[in-house]
Amino acid sequence: MANLPELLVVAHRITTLQTIVGQLNDVGFTKHCKITGALVKDMESQPKYGPELALVTSEAVFDMVKSYLHKDVSCIIAKRLINFARIKPLLSLPKGSRVYVVNNMKDSAEEAIRTLLEAGVEHFYVPYYGQKELDPTITIAVTPGESQMVPPSIKTKIDIGNRLLDMTTLYEIYEFFNISTYASNNQLSARYIQSIISLVKELNFEITQSQGLQKSLEGIVEQIEEGMIVYDKYNQIISINKQAMKQLNRSYTDLISENMNQIPFTFYQAFMKAEMGKENFIDMEGETYYVRKKRVFVGVKVFATIILFDKMERIKSIEAKYHKNEKEKGFIAKYTFADIKTSSSEMLTLIRKAEKLARSDSTIFISGETGTGKEVMAQAIHRTSERNKNPFVAVNLAAIPESLVESELFGYEKGAFTGASQTGNMGLFERAHKGTVFLDEIGDASAVVQNRLLRVLQEREIQRVGGGQPIPIDIRVIAATNKDLQKLIQENKFREDLYYRLNILPIRLIPLRKRKEDILLLSELFAKEFEEKLQRGPLHFSKEVIEVMTTYEWPGNVRELRNTIEYLAHICDDVIKTESLPPNIMEQQNTTDSLIIDEWETHYHVLKEKGFLQDCNQILTILHQLGGISVGRSTLLKSLSEYNQSLSEQKLRYRLEVLSSMDLVTVGKGRRGTSINENGRQFLQFLESKVKRPIK
Repeated sequence: MANLPELLVVAHRITTLQTIVGQLNDVGFTKHCKITGALVKDMESQPKYGPELALVTSEAVFDMVKSYLHKDVSCIIAKRLINFARIKPLLSLPKGSRVYVVNNMKDSAEEAIRTLLEAGVEHFYVPYYGQKELDPTITIAVTPGESQMVPPSIKTKIDIGNRLLDMTTLYEIYEFFNISTYASNNQLSARYIQSIISLVKELNFEITQSQGLQKSLEGIVEQIEEGMIVYDKYNQIISINKQAMKQLNRSYTDLISENMNQIPFTFYQAFMKAEMGKENFIDMEGETYYVRKKRVFVGVKVFATIILFDKMERIKSIEAKYHKNEKEKGFIAKYTFADIKTSSSEMLTLIRKAEKLARSDSTIFISGETGTGKEVMAQAIHRTSERNKNPFVAVNLAAIPESLVESELFGYEKGAFTGASQTGNMGLFERAHKGTVFLDEIGDASAVVQNRLLRVLQEREIQRVGGGQPIPIDIRVIAATNKDLQKLIQENKFREDLYYRLNILPIRLIPLRKRKEDILLLSELFAKEFEEKLQRGPLHFSKEVIEVMTTYEWPGNVRELRNTIEYLAHICDDVIKTESLPPNIMEQQNTTDSLIIDEWETHYHVLKEKGFLQDCNQILTILHQLGGISVGRSTLLKSLSEYNQSLSEQKLRYRLEVLSSMDLVTVGKGRRGTSINENGRQFLQFLESKVKRPIK
């Protein structure tokens, strides 16, 4: 391995460098040459590079670095193709759309445009590389991995990722090193095809799926007697039926592929404010309309929104149903498991478990912190159970005055107490007959109510206040609390026998801080909701805000997150910045930063006491210069010797183990080498301020 010729990859950005090096590894070049990498910004401070071959990612990059290479170094300017798996959003745009192509250099942006056009992705492309003057008619931007450069005014951002090396460039490298592409251990063509075929398959599947879905939509829409509009996540109308066009007094060509704000303003305002998943009755232009609104999801992403609407004079039967439902308000479960949006594997496992438990008729006990969605889970269980056509009666035991709890839960006979109705009253347990009773905040139940609940669970019968005759009931009980009932049992505040009657099928909800992958998912979902309610432009989360939100503990969980997004939707213009976040979130962030500094101080003193500080500082510096590329111990030893630091392989291995235990480096298995991680880079910055020595 030590005698292998060197192939140096030179790029302007670290993500480009990582993509190209990864592709070279995938197609098997590591058997034939030693692959190293360098960024343009780091080459100026180093001695001239002298590899056998330099692979430079573009003409512009070559012009920047040619003076840093020895004059006898051979160079190849890479030809690159787009990542096909990432272009689906581009293909879904109307042909000929005006689109900015964003890159950090003009030449790179223009090269990306040529690549897109050669691939047959035909739109009107305009290069953007930081100009101050923007074309206000362009609201879409595509970028090969330069999302941070997209102007804030752009509504639609499409990141197609870093481009890959094409076949001709790979053959040039093989030819330079005199490697036979026909040797049985090479199989360049097969490796290359294998590396992109999965991308093409994925793209083909997504296109087929999208086309099939579109055809299905068109067929369904025309069969519906109500007015129906379907619009995508960018508020662009993707389907509309004849009934809707008649109601709106607009033609198909007026509205298809247009923004929703092109429909009559009164209708637009009403549709945006309509509550999701509910029956809305709205007065518009002298008529009462019945409006329903529903999101369509593909996985956990919003694919589209459906609006169904019609005049009330055509649907008197629905109006009658509406009034009936109003009378029974509180006894209907509206949420299903599909309404619990998550990409957390733990949460998905929990939902599958809850779906199984829903089929049982046994008592379910839901525990979890405030704001984790205990009632949503309870309603979803009821909707999945065999009792779903019968009442769902929710009782918040913390909200009912203690003097009224018994009469509310179990009802009362006429004349049972002063002020009682002369006809008596049915309690909530009786109203739930054949259905489900949800006992929320069970930990707040008084001792008297706990005694009565125990009897109900044991005997499946209730007795009204002032009544003498037991009334049998057929109910399924779901209880929930955010308190530690076992602790309350120890404090003699909760009956132990009642606890075991309730805790038959337990479900423990996961707090938001333990499923961080859901924070951005839910934030975008809530943002879309409030954009429509407030009739405002799109909200964009800056990188800094995402970092703060994913490190915040969210003690109020999903409820607190929703409240936060509602607050931001009111005060922010377009891009959400850290200074807009509520004070409590920023206060915790400042505390977290303080804890991180304390951790760096601890690492500093441990390394200093072991006598490793100088060695580890230099190891981290070398890995930092490599821009995150993994290197083996032999390469590290050679680099250390160039800085006059001599370590044996055993000593280097031990120091890497120490750095790994501090989570400052990532040590790969086998021959994958070692690379610096984000913690390591931050620790280097801390050392710079500590030892007053600049990081190279």
